[in-house]
This record gives sequence, C-alpha cells and structure tokens, in this order.
Amino acid sequence: MYEIEKIDMRVKYTREWTFEALCKLLEHKKYSEIKISEIIVKAGISRATFYRNFSTKDDIIKIRVKTFFHDFYLEVAEYYKKNRPENEQFLITSFFKRFDEENRLIDTVIKSNSEYMMIEGLLELIKTHNEMFYPIVKTTKRTEDYTMEIVASSTWTLISRWHKSGKIETSSELSKIYLRAFKNVYQALFLDKSQIGE
Repeated sequence: MYEIEKIDMRVKYTREWTFEALCKLLEHKKYSEIKISEIIVKAGISRATFYRNFSTKDDIIKIRVKTFFHDFYLEVAEYYKKNRPENEQFLITSFFKRFDEENRLIDTVIKSNSEYMMIEGLLELIKTHNEMFYPIVKTTKRTEDYTMEIVASSTWTLISRWHKSGKIETSSELSKIYLRAFKNVYQALFLDKSQIGE
C-alpha cells in the first residue's frame, strides 16, 4: 500500500537535480560508464549530500520510479474518493497519459537497463488497485500472483515499445490498444470461434 511520503523540500530538489544530472550525462555516455563523481558535479551537490540521499547510482532511478508510481497512486485514489467510475477505463487511460508525460524517466530506465524497476512498480500498483477497483476472479493465490506478473511485464513491454517507436499513437489510443489486446488474447484462448468478435 502506498503512503504519503513526507520529505523535506531540500531532499526533493536534491533528488530532482540528481536525476536531471544523470539524464544529461546519459545523452553522451553509457550508463555503465557514468561515475558518481560526474553526477555530483553535474548536479551541483556535494559528495556528502549525494550519499545522504542515495547509496548507489541505481538509487537515483529507483527513487524516481518509486516517486512516479507513488504520485500516480495518490492522484487516482483521490479521483476514486470523489467519483465512482463504472469500469477501469479511467484508470488505464490516466495511467498511459502519465507515462506519456514521463519521457525522461522512461528513456533513463531503458538506457540504464533498469526495466525491472518499472515492472516492480507496475506490479505494486496492480496489487494495490486489484483490491481497490477490480479484484481478479476468485482463484488460488499463486495463480493470482502469476496473473499480476504477466500483466505488469506485458504492460511495461507495451510502454517500452511505444516509447522506442516514437510514440506514434496518443496515450488514449494506446490505452485502447492495451484493452483490445487483453480482450483478443482472452477470446483467442477461451471462446469458441463462433463467439469471437461479439
């Protein structure tokens, strides 16, 4: 479950500057070649400040990914307090819209080979929203866990491909593709051929 994280504004800005510094360095160097000392200089912070906020270079991305999912969760939870959507369309459309606004984060995750962080974030989000909005049909706990893993992995694969191909589709079009893909897979696997397309 996500909780409101209270952080000092100095910490917030330090995290933002450090992430931006890493993004700028990634424009010219491979992630594996970037040293913490370069990030510190680019961000304009001291070594002590860096290590107060991060243990490793990977932590810069981990914290940024965590913040992204945390903020998205709070936005959606607030919406659901005030509104009662009939289905998941709002949630899915909002989700892809937020990813559309996060080019630098997605680019950084891909360039640093940190895609597992996004999958973990997606999995946590799905687990949280699973209880709030759309419980999976009663099944065993193990099957439910596998189902959520499949959804998280396939969702990230779609977002990554969309980003790498230049985001030709709008976020709204992507949410429709996402929903249609799951419907098509379900139909192909479980319905009689006579029922497909209904």
